[in-house]
Amino acid sequence: MATPIIGLAALLVIALIGWAIAEAKSKAITFTHSEEESEGWEEMHEAFEHNGGKELSLRDLLKKNYTRGYKSI
Repeated sequence: MATPIIGLAALLVIALIGWAIAEAKSKAITFTHSEEESEGWEEMHEAFEHNGGKELSLRDLLKKNYTRGYKSI
């Protein structure tokens, strides 16, 4: 009867240790976007404004799909 309780306690301890490591990493590592990512963000925003400020549906995306194998090249 004590074995499941010990296993549960061990799992809880492992989870808490993992959480503490993740929190320490998130405070130690600073994240910044690269210039390429910011250019991609600007392109995405321009496309959003070009479509009237609405998200495209799946049907709209498939109409403008340029990935058709060698024919797209």
